[in-house]
Amino acid sequence: MSAFTVKKILCPVDFSQNSELVAARAAAVAETCNAALEFLYVSPLLTDIGGHQELDFQKLQEMEQHILSSAAASMEKFIKAGTVGMQAEGKVLPGDPAEVILQRAKESGADLIVIGTRGRKGFDNILFGSVAEKIVRLATISVLVVR
Repeated sequence: MSAFTVKKILCPVDFSQNSELVAARAAAVAETCNAALEFLYVSPLLTDIGGHQELDFQKLQEMEQHILSSAAASMEKFIKAGTVGMQAEGKVLPGDPAEVILQRAKESGADLIVIGTRGRKGFDNILFGSVAEKIVRLATISVLVVR
């Protein structure tokens, strides 16, 4: 049986209050394992909203760019506030959150995904889905879910 080693951790965040807890757990694991840590924010694409002819596609693209720019600034602040004394990277990418997280984990060579959950149940989970649940189900690497 081989030892479980962690050299790279991917930690998706949404800048909510829960993200601070998730980041702290990811940072603790990274420090313990002497692993690299990358935070990731995924912004859903507004232009993926289909079937609405009255929507101005150009305006949606401008809004997406504004959201991505704002998220990049938020990521910079988030890293500075949450990883004092640690080396951490931050990325902001557009797309479907679960798909982008899984793709980024693969591209970055992550050994572990540390992700938060809001613990939705019942109808809320059916209606909104759960990014964390999709990650746990589809990831090919280990996943630590933080509540």
